[in-house]
Parts: sequence; structure tokens; C-alpha cells
Amino acid sequence: MPLTAQQLEQYFTEGFLIVPDFFSRGELQPIIEEVNGLVDSLANRLYNAGRITNKCEGEGFATRLARLEEEYPGAAVLIHIGGILGPALAKLWESERLLDVVSQMLGSEIAGHPVWNLRSKTPKNPLVTVPWHQDTAYLAEGCSSTFQPTAWIPLVDANGVNGTLQVLRGGHRSGQVFRHRLENKRGSKASWYLYIEEEDLPEGEVVTCEMPLGSVLFLNQLIPHRSTENLSSHIRWSIDLRWQRPDEPSGFEGIKDCILMRTEKDPHYRPDWTAWAHQNRITDAFVEGIGAPKDEFDAMVSGPWMERWQDPIEQ
Repeated sequence: MPLTAQQLEQYFTEGFLIVPDFFSRGELQPIIEEVNGLVDSLANRLYNAGRITNKCEGEGFATRLARLEEEYPGAAVLIHIGGILGPALAKLWESERLLDVVSQMLGSEIAGHPVWNLRSKTPKNPLVTVPWHQDTAYLAEGCSSTFQPTAWIPLVDANGVNGTLQVLRGGHRSGQVFRHRLENKRGSKASWYLYIEEEDLPEGEVVTCEMPLGSVLFLNQLIPHRSTENLSSHIRWSIDLRWQRPDEPSGFEGIKDCILMRTEKDPHYRPDWTAWAHQNRITDAFVEGIGAPKDEFDAMVSGPWMERWQDPIEQ
């Protein structure tokens, strides 16, 4: 399902594009089942470790993790930082349909970026409400010139009630990385997120991305965006996947490599996920380097952006 010339122009001009009905519900069902398995595994681990007393086995995809979060705050973050890529999600990431669209943006050589995410936005949870930021700010300084299109794919209907994304139309056009700050330096929210102050944002229309299941939102890595609070009673599940040209800097060097997904040198090429999928890009690389706690249930996240955006006086 290649994009039309008009859709491509919109993507490059506005910095984002919503494509409805990109996937069928049936195509996304294996991902949902895989997520259910991750939640079940987490519930069992928490229960066996004495961290919870109820595995909430009567709950389903829309509510179970939220019930676990009530007894063990941080459960949703643990799902987010799990970092192990399952086979159903890997299959979706390398799907011909997605890669055909990405090839219209990048060309014939395509690599998957090590930063992919499964996001579990549980209701009324500040730690999963993400402030204004640019994706490239979470990577090493100097990689902002690498074009890294992202696909944000909701696994439920996403709307203004359950915390969909908002984007700043055309906010990528300057090519700038705006000043970011560490959110854990303001207020009582002890998060790992970066944020852009309102006065540092460029002018532009704020667009709330209302997206039924099956839609895909394509983003430029420089467009400011955020997710709003989930005010519903159900979890807003989503995944985001990112690509780039394999010969350009990823901003994640020394932490995890990109994975080649398509090359004109071999039209039958398919990525080998065996080792790559089991390397946790969020936690494994930092444990020794920053002395992070090794408790498997610790929900704090660390990364290179923590030092990049420290105020000079704090370094």
C-alpha cells in the first residue's frame, strides 16, 4: 500500500501523516496476543516475588495491566522497558507493506533503529503521560541530520480521551533540535522524560491525532509531539517503530546497533532477529556504566539523554 504523491508531500511538509485502515484488526491480533503474554509473564513474576497478591487473571487486554499497576505502581513502566522484541512484532516491523512506504521516504537501503517501544498508557498514570519533545533529543548529539521516520501504531482506538498523540504541524521545518529539559528536575514527577518548555516550541497548529485501530501515524524525528493523559478506564496500547538508512549515525552507537531490513543488493534479504531481538536496548547497556540497580522490578529508566540535557552547572 504505497503512499500517494499527495500523502508523501503532506508527510514531508507537515512532519506527520495519518493513514487510516493501514492494517486490519486480524493483522494486529497476533501483536495483541503477544502483549497479553508479556502482561501474563509480568504478573506471574510479580506474584512469585511477593510484590502482588492478585494476578488479575480475570481481566483482559484493556484492563489487566491497569489492575496490576494499582497494586504495584510501575508495572506499566516495566512492560515499556522490557525490551525483548517478540516474533509477532518483529514480523510486523519487517512487513512488506510498512517497508514499501518507508522505501518511498528513505530509498532502497533500510535499517531498523534500536529504539522501538511498546507503550502501555494505563489510566490516570503520570509516568506514561509524555510531554512535548522531539524523538531525536533522546539520541546522541549530532545525529539530528539522520532522517529517521517513525510509525506510531495504536493497538486500540486512540483518541483525546484515552491519551492519543498530539503533534505540532510543521514543527520540524527549521531542522532544529529545540532546547530540552529533564522532567525529573521539575515538580514531583520522577520521570526519565525530556520536555520542551512552551516558550521554546515553534509556532504551529496543535493537532490531536484521533486514530481508530488499524491506522498508522508516520512521524518525522524532528516534529514536536506529546501524548495526553489517559482519562478513560482502559489502557491505551501502542507501538512505535523507527527506521533509517544503514550507513548514517543512529545516535545509539555503543549501545545497540541498527538491524538491516531491506537492501537492493539482495532482493530476497530478510533480517535475522535471533540475537538482536533479545538484546534489551534500554537497560542492558547501562547497568554497569551508570551503576543502575539490578532489581528486575525497578521501574526507573536511564539513558544517554540524561547527561546530554543536564544543565552545565549540574554536570
